[in-house]
Amino acid sequence: MNIEGELAALIRRLTSIDPDIAPVVARVVTIILTVSAILVAYRIILRTLERWLTPRPDEERSPFHLVRSRTLVSLLMNLTHWFFGFILLVTVLRELGVDVRALLVSAGVVGVALGLGAQSLVKDIITGFFILFEGLIAVGDTVEAGGYRGTIEAIGIRVTKLRLLDGSLRVIPNGELTSFTNFSAGWARVMVDVAVSKDIPVEQALTVLRQVGEEWASASGAALEPPEAQGIIKFSGDNMVLRLIAKVDPTRRFDAEVELRRRIKDAFDRERWHVSAP
Repeated sequence: MNIEGELAALIRRLTSIDPDIAPVVARVVTIILTVSAILVAYRIILRTLERWLTPRPDEERSPFHLVRSRTLVSLLMNLTHWFFGFILLVTVLRELGVDVRALLVSAGVVGVALGLGAQSLVKDIITGFFILFEGLIAVGDTVEAGGYRGTIEAIGIRVTKLRLLDGSLRVIPNGELTSFTNFSAGWARVMVDVAVSKDIPVEQALTVLRQVGEEWASASGAALEPPEAQGIIKFSGDNMVLRLIAKVDPTRRFDAEVELRRRIKDAFDRERWHVSAP
């Protein structure tokens, strides 16, 4: 005997209800209890998602993390809503005596048809979800994707907006972000190459480069590690190419490169050394 039958038998024993009506009452009670259990589980999961993803008032987060949290909360809540809605519908129909197997088969066929017809959309949404969840890129990051380099202006669940250097806005479906380069993650390395004549003593030129790097690091405070003059990188015609590197915050890389080139030019001019493009 199933639970519904046991409940009907219990109702007949405890009440004076008509034995023919007891199964109906038992079915109604079963539906009410099942719906209540599903709603309670639904509420618990929603509250868990909110507490897990929503930042606390005393917790400092960047605008990107706030946008990511709101997006993930909205997405997961919608998925939870539809999932429990489907479970609730199937459960109630089954209790009412409807053959839900045919319904499930039909839903599977429709799902396959929709999946085949909207593969790119599904791919965009899934990729966007993982990009947001893993925090691979953030608003304000400088990235290169699909041959385009620019600044991330907005990250959605379906598309990412990239502001290019010329001011144009590039809208990239998240499904196309299978590989990209993030120039703003963690730290960056400034590499300044300078070509000078082979007649210049190498050690003297490297000493000047090293002094320029140290003076810049002391004045700007931008270097995360002491700058390093690496030596001769290559030969180009009658010139030798020297390189100065420095580890900086990604947001300061461009300014650091510009300032180091200016300082190197001034220092080499004082030594009366001609500097050319590497």
